[in-house]
Amino acid sequence: MNKTISGAYALAAGALEAGISMVTSYPGAPTTAVVEHILELTTSEQVQVEWTSNEKVALELAFGASLGGKRSLVCVKSVGLNIALDPLMVFNLSGCYAGLVILVGDDPGGWGSQNEQDSRGLALAAEVPLLEPTTASDTSGVMREAFRLSEETSLPILVRFIRALALDETNIQNLERAEDFQSQRQPSYQRDPNRWVVLPINVVSHHLELRGRMDIVRSRFEVSPFNSVEGDGSYGVIAAGFSYSKLMKTLSYKLPRELGILHLTTFNPLPQDLIHTFLQEKESVLVLEESAPLIERAVREVAQRAGITLPICGRETGHVNWVGELFSPQIADSLNRFLSGLDLSTEGEDSRPRPSREPLCEGCPYVPVFEALMEVIEELGGRDEVVVVGDPGCMVRGQLPPYEIMDIKHSLGSSVGIASGIALSLNKNSGKKRVIALCGDSGFFHSGLAGLVDAARMKAPLLVMILDNGLTALSGGQPHPASLVDARGAPQRAADLVGMVRNTGVGEVWVVDLDRGEDIRSTIKRGMDTQGTGVIVARGRCPQWSRED
Repeated sequence: MNKTISGAYALAAGALEAGISMVTSYPGAPTTAVVEHILELTTSEQVQVEWTSNEKVALELAFGASLGGKRSLVCVKSVGLNIALDPLMVFNLSGCYAGLVILVGDDPGGWGSQNEQDSRGLALAAEVPLLEPTTASDTSGVMREAFRLSEETSLPILVRFIRALALDETNIQNLERAEDFQSQRQPSYQRDPNRWVVLPINVVSHHLELRGRMDIVRSRFEVSPFNSVEGDGSYGVIAAGFSYSKLMKTLSYKLPRELGILHLTTFNPLPQDLIHTFLQEKESVLVLEESAPLIERAVREVAQRAGITLPICGRETGHVNWVGELFSPQIADSLNRFLSGLDLSTEGEDSRPRPSREPLCEGCPYVPVFEALMEVIEELGGRDEVVVVGDPGCMVRGQLPPYEIMDIKHSLGSSVGIASGIALSLNKNSGKKRVIALCGDSGFFHSGLAGLVDAARMKAPLLVMILDNGLTALSGGQPHPASLVDARGAPQRAADLVGMVRNTGVGEVWVVDLDRGEDIRSTIKRGMDTQGTGVIVARGRCPQWSRED
C-alpha cells in the first residue's frame, strides 16, 4: 500500500532500511524533521537517538559507534557541519568501520539560518564523498547507497539535501527494515592502532590511502544509476541535486526538444567522464545548482582539459542568480536567457515563511525578560549606553518590534565571546558602556560555556543572561543536556546548568524563577552594577513545548 510522504520522511525511511543503530544530532532545520521521523518509526531498542550538546560531539559519538560495529547516522544543518568539521578532517584519514553517513541540510536563501552556505565546499575540503538526491523519490535509495558505499570504502559519506526537498512529497510503500541492506559488520571493536591512532608520522600515508579510496568512489560514481541523461537536444542543462526537480516543475515536466538534461546526484568526486560525454554533444550548457557555482567551475575544467570549446553558463556568467534560493521564476528566467524562444513564464511564488519572523508565543518567559531589560536600559540612558549581543534561538524573535533587542547576533553560542571582546575593548578601566550577552540554555551547552570560562578568567566586565526554558524551543522542543527527559521522552539525569556557571569562576550568579513571579527587573539592575562578569539565569517554562514534571 502506497502513501504520500515528505522528503524528510523518505530520508528517514532510507536510513532505517539501511539498518542504522545510532542517530546523533543537534537540532536545526531542515534536518530536525528527519530525526523526528526516525523517533516516530522506531523504539529505543531498535535505534538509539541522541540530541547531543553540539554537532562536534554528535559526529564523535557516531564515529565511536561505527568503530563498535554499529551503522550510524549524523544529522546536522548547514552551519552545524562547520562545528563537526574538526573531527571530520581526521576521521576522513582513518576511515570508519561500520557505515557512517552525515546527513546535512542546507538552507539556500537563509530561510531559517544565519547564512546560505553551500556545504558541498566542506566535502571538497574534507575529501569525502558527497551525494545529493535529485528528487524526493530518490532519497531512500540514496541513503541506502551511502551506507553501502561507506562500508565498502571505509569512508564517512555526506548526503546533502536542501529545505525544498525536505518539504517535497513522494509516494512510498509501507516501511520495512530490509535485510538486504543490513550491515555486514559485527558489533565489536576491531583493534588497529596503526589505523585509528592518527599522528603526524602517519598523516601522509593515511592521506594517500584516502586518495585511493576516493578513486574507488569516483569509478562507482561514473556508472551510478542516480545520474542520468534525458533528451538529446543540442543545448544542455546540468542540474545538480534538487535543482533537477525544480527544473522539471518549471518545465511542467515536458522537456523541450532543444534541451538535453544531465541530472547529477554524485557531487564529490564528480563523474568527469560522464560530464565529458555530455559536453561533446552540446552547443552550450547551462548549470543549475544551489548555491555556489562549484559544478559550473568543475565543468569548465573538464571542458578545458578535453579541449572542448563551448559556452558554459551559470552564476558566473550572469545566467543564474548568484544569491538566494532558486524557485521556478528564477529558473525560468535563467532558461529564457540561455535559450531564446522558450518564453517560459517567470510568474509564481518565490518565498516561504521564516520561523524567526513569527512573534514570541503567548506566555513565553522571554517576554518579561525583554520588557524588564528594555526598562532598565532606558533608566541607564537608553540604547546608546548599552550593547546587547544575542544568539540564535527563540531570542531572534525578540528582534521584532516592539523590542528589537539585539545590537549584534551571529552564530550559536557566540554571544558571550563576542560580548567579552566588546566589553574588554570598551570598558576596561573606563566603565562607560555596559555590555550584555543573551544566551539560550541550549546555546550555552552548545558552545557558550567555553566563552563564559574565558570571560570569567579575563574578568570581562559584562552581564550574561542565560534564558533557560529547559529545551531547544525554536527547532521543536528537543531536549539538551540539562533537560529532564531524553529524545524519546524518557527521564534522564539532567546536567546542573547553574552549577556549571558557578564553577567557571564568574562573580555574582543570580537565578530567577519566572514561573514563580520572581522579580527579574531588580536582578537585571543589580547585574548591571556588578564588577567583572555577572550571570543571571532566568528560568521559565516554554508554553509550547515544556512537559509537566
